[in-house]
Amino acid sequence: MVSKYDAYWTGRQDDLRGAIARAAAGGPGVAELPGLQGAGERRSWSGVAEVRGRDLIRSSMAHATSLGKVVAAGGLCVAWPDMTFRFAVSASGGVLTVSAVTNGPHLADGMQPSGRAAADGVAPDRPGQPATTARAGPSGGAVSEGTAAVGFYALLGQLAEILGGPRCLRDCDGADGWPRQGVYFFFEPAEVRAGGGDRVVRVGTHALTATSQASLWGRLRQHRGEVGGLRPGGGNHRASVFRRHVGAALIRREGLPGELRESWLDRHGPRPGSEEAEARVEQAVSRHIGGMPFLWLGVPDRAGRGFIERNSIALASCLADGLDQPSTGWLGRAAERTEIRQSGLWNVEHIRHRPEPGFAGLLSQLVQQQR
Repeated sequence: MVSKYDAYWTGRQDDLRGAIARAAAGGPGVAELPGLQGAGERRSWSGVAEVRGRDLIRSSMAHATSLGKVVAAGGLCVAWPDMTFRFAVSASGGVLTVSAVTNGPHLADGMQPSGRAAADGVAPDRPGQPATTARAGPSGGAVSEGTAAVGFYALLGQLAEILGGPRCLRDCDGADGWPRQGVYFFFEPAEVRAGGGDRVVRVGTHALTATSQASLWGRLRQHRGEVGGLRPGGGNHRASVFRRHVGAALIRREGLPGELRESWLDRHGPRPGSEEAEARVEQAVSRHIGGMPFLWLGVPDRAGRGFIERNSIALASCLADGLDQPSTGWLGRAAERTEIRQSGLWNVEHIRHRPEPGFAGLLSQLVQQQR
């Protein structure tokens, strides 16, 4: 059956080939889709198709089904017979993201990946295999091509579009309709990527233990600090490691007394005589974190939250697969922890983690579920 979208996708085959090749090399591949909106009228252009060889495995929405049929009929994926390719069109219709995984048992629609998790219904690659293609380095070690980091930011761009853009924590409260559980991605003013766009500076989640009852907003509220109360604008850095790191960096950058730094880093409470000074630092931390834009992603599964968190950190960290260095004026350069200064993130865990197979597909699936 002929679709009104067939002509559009047929005319984009060169771009599709390039995106497929990048995905096969460890992608996902990203391609612009100029003119797609003119091919039809839709409230949302979000759609997905999966192709293996010359077979369209599954699809959603007419335009994505047409895309999958054109790709399959044209044999654009046959050069990689051991791979399944996933094509995801953004809600605006402006971007196509292609990801690939090595073929394995296909999960029925609606089933959630388990264990190390997989790409939207496709079993993951072999455990421990990096998600990006590697080449031999000067000493024979593996060097990441970095394509996965590009795809990671493309998916965050889709998430921002769905959410209506990032928000600043100082403008948020508990009545804003947060998902119960999720992962968050913080950016920071003046921290931009080499190719443009905001650089992720912190990734975090919550409730990674079986007994934890913490919520996404509860964790964000700890980072934000107090709005009212006896010390409006204050907070508790002993309940938020994010605040702890930012406060220590402020103390170091401003050259405040060593006694204050030691008190701030004391996990048992402020040392005698440091209470008021710590309270002023808490207020400065609230101002700094409150002005940082962030995105959030609903992730109800505990294992999924951990998977998304550690792989997102890996793709944003300069000590792993991250491509973007912090600016010379970034506050984190004054951080107490070496891991922060070197990674470019307000994180100390997972900063040397190798990206795991299936991450791009699972992240894309979760992003689409935010609609």
